[in-house]
Amino acid sequence: MQSISTEQPFTEYVVRQVEFADIPKWLRQGGQDIAANPWSSLLYGIIFALVGAGMSLLSANNPGFFMATAAGFMLWGPFLALGLYDLSLRREHGDPVNFLKSTLALKRNPVNLLLYSAMLGVLVLLWLRMSSIVLDIFLQDTAAAEQHSYIGFMAALLGSKMGWLFTLSFMSVGLLFAVVSFVTGVATVPMLLERKVSLVTALNTSIRAILTNWKVMLVWAATIAVIIGAGLLPFSLGLIIAMPLISYASWHAYRDMVEPL
Repeated sequence: MQSISTEQPFTEYVVRQVEFADIPKWLRQGGQDIAANPWSSLLYGIIFALVGAGMSLLSANNPGFFMATAAGFMLWGPFLALGLYDLSLRREHGDPVNFLKSTLALKRNPVNLLLYSAMLGVLVLLWLRMSSIVLDIFLQDTAAAEQHSYIGFMAALLGSKMGWLFTLSFMSVGLLFAVVSFVTGVATVPMLLERKVSLVTALNTSIRAILTNWKVMLVWAATIAVIIGAGLLPFSLGLIIAMPLISYASWHAYRDMVEPL
């Protein structure tokens, strides 16, 4: 496989502008990557779906906790897509696509990728704590039995005077965490995978890519949230396609925004 660039001092890579019309193009390219690598893509998708199903089972008696963990799953998304980014990179270079080798993608830039994963891990832990506080504040007076099923949970929200305020607070707090994850992750993992650069360089590039294309990135973030959110709903089965599609599309978004080597 073509070698990636060697370690270098901090550099500001050129960030390019993209257009709204590029969003459906990225999704089409993502679909083409799935068609070109169906077995590897679906295997990753099945793994993500099993994780989602596991979260559903573990939180079957606590729907509020499922909401929090599902959001945490999405916050960690930029790093969890690492193996799929590797498959896109291999296909781009014309190299054989290998699922097992893609699972070792961390070896390309281990220190910086692990640092970024740890950063997202802290973000997820903070989110879980904050979401727990919001749940306790607004639903502490709700009967415990009502919270032990999804129907009871929704009924408690709709039947509570504080339900709308809980929903607004939960989503507002979640949005703050999602912004941090998205802004730092739109180019960070693909760049660390492709180039031997520091985490600081990758984060700087990701933030500048967002600032340069903030209108397009708002729509792209909403697109990701809708597709992954829909994938989580039917017992997470939709993640079998949603995660590979969004991961591959995100790779192509990175490729269009950051000047290639």
